[in-house]
Amino acid sequence: MKYFCSSCQRTFPVSSRIFRCSCGGFLKVETRSFFSQRDLEGQDHSIWRYREAFGLPEEVQPVSLGEGRTPIVRRRFDGADLAFKLDFLQPSGSFKDRGASVLLSLAKGLGVSHLVEDSSGNAGAAVSAYAAAAGIRCTVYVPDYTPEGKLVQMKLYGSEVVKVPGKRQEANRAAMEAAEKSYYASHLWNPYFIMGLQSAAFEIWEQYEGILPPRVVVPVGGGGFLEGLYEGFAALRKAGYAKKVPRFIGVQAEKCPPIHRAFQEGLPEHREMEVETTVAEGIAVQRPPRGKAVLQALRESGGRTVGVTEEEILCAERALFSMGLFAEPTSASALAGWRKLPQEEKEGSLVVLTGNGLKETQKLSNLFLGAS
Repeated sequence: MKYFCSSCQRTFPVSSRIFRCSCGGFLKVETRSFFSQRDLEGQDHSIWRYREAFGLPEEVQPVSLGEGRTPIVRRRFDGADLAFKLDFLQPSGSFKDRGASVLLSLAKGLGVSHLVEDSSGNAGAAVSAYAAAAGIRCTVYVPDYTPEGKLVQMKLYGSEVVKVPGKRQEANRAAMEAAEKSYYASHLWNPYFIMGLQSAAFEIWEQYEGILPPRVVVPVGGGGFLEGLYEGFAALRKAGYAKKVPRFIGVQAEKCPPIHRAFQEGLPEHREMEVETTVAEGIAVQRPPRGKAVLQALRESGGRTVGVTEEEILCAERALFSMGLFAEPTSASALAGWRKLPQEEKEGSLVVLTGNGLKETQKLSNLFLGAS
């Protein structure tokens, strides 16, 4: 198995403990096999039923907490039929368990004893959970505004948590400096994290019995989930298991919209821009390192981006509560984006809910119940 650079095409062995090319380009995984539809029968329902698609060395053993196979529920809302993929119902409470399971399996296979990650919450919790399961020491760098519920979760898994003053990007910078002496288990950079996220596309394909939804609406920060979903659906099409890839709608908060702005302006890559703090802190990524791949996925799928305001996010959050769905504001941004689509585009769409509201109960209480 090999990595190859998305910019200069240079290749590296997977055994090299790198997270990006020396030219600065992000890495992708060279895969040689794919799972057989016939062989899925009788497999358990974790993401590891799709192991062949992850591109891992054969000797790597799964580090699993039973992640995957989250339900899809269908609702009638705003005059249209839509569905929700409840990916907040994962072992650590977010979709990022998919990527963490695959990445930490690789790390354990490589003999890593200590790793670092930077996160506004969910990725840090996921990596902490799987690092604990793998017996690997973990340090997570977080913005100092990260919700306490997510910090408690990381700490109870045994991770060292380092608060970094400033915006999300400052935590990223601190982690990259620390990674010079450790293994960087980055959900933003590492391609094996993206490989694990493909599993959601495979599940949707099975749950829809091969007839995919016309559109998939995803909140976008670094954009890894959208990239992973696209790569998963594209692999299914290549294997002959699906006729086409759904159109992707990538949703960003107007206060932090680098991908949205780049898409609207027809740019191949995001550009540097000033951002503000948003209630949807899980998608507040100022400099998404794999932004070029995310924009390419949006365009190749025939999709587009939508920007949403803070008020629209909170209104969508209330709507989720009214449907019995307790997701965090980052997840609600996806529904907020869906609500801004033309009526004909709303019909039959799948909205992915990414993180559990139980992690942000104090913030949600302050926002909606007036608690101090």
